[in-house]
Amino acid sequence: MNERMHWGPAGGDGAPSHEFYGSEVRADEEEGAAEARQVVDDYLSQNPGGKERLISLLHRVQEEVGYLPFHIQEYVAASLGLSPIQVYGVVSFYHFFTTTPRGRFQLKVCMGTACFVRRAEALLDTISETLDVEVGGISADRLFNLDQVRCIGACGLAPALMLGDEVHGMLTPARVRNLVRKLRKQAAEDGQPTK
Repeated sequence: MNERMHWGPAGGDGAPSHEFYGSEVRADEEEGAAEARQVVDDYLSQNPGGKERLISLLHRVQEEVGYLPFHIQEYVAASLGLSPIQVYGVVSFYHFFTTTPRGRFQLKVCMGTACFVRRAEALLDTISETLDVEVGGISADRLFNLDQVRCIGACGLAPALMLGDEVHGMLTPARVRNLVRKLRKQAAEDGQPTK
């Protein structure tokens, strides 16, 4: 029996419904779903082994697709002979995995003590207004993610943010707006649509 579990509201008898966390593929995800399934299949055919491949496989899929939607987690689970909840447990445990789409440019504003007292909140507000995106969200053009983090270990450069793996420090609202303009220009030069 190949039933999927849904951990949302239970049926009247208290039993979970048979659908794993609403994992149907939405129309806007269908093309990406086929690509992600191919990434899984290719990885598994090139890397023989068993369930121990889970984390490296999840990294590979996220690298290609940008995130790990639930329907892909189910496909990974089925491909490795695991339950979907085992895969979801790994995805939700490690901070480097994400179940939401990520932009090309991931901006993480440091809100550690040194950055906070040097007005990091003003940087966060400037980015949010400039990109019209809330903290934890993705911009409409899907270029930017905005997050706040506790500390990036760059206290001497406060206020600071991380752009991917790069630290940008001693920032002001004007410098942040300039950084966003440069990133949009870079995306346009690479042929990626911008707002």
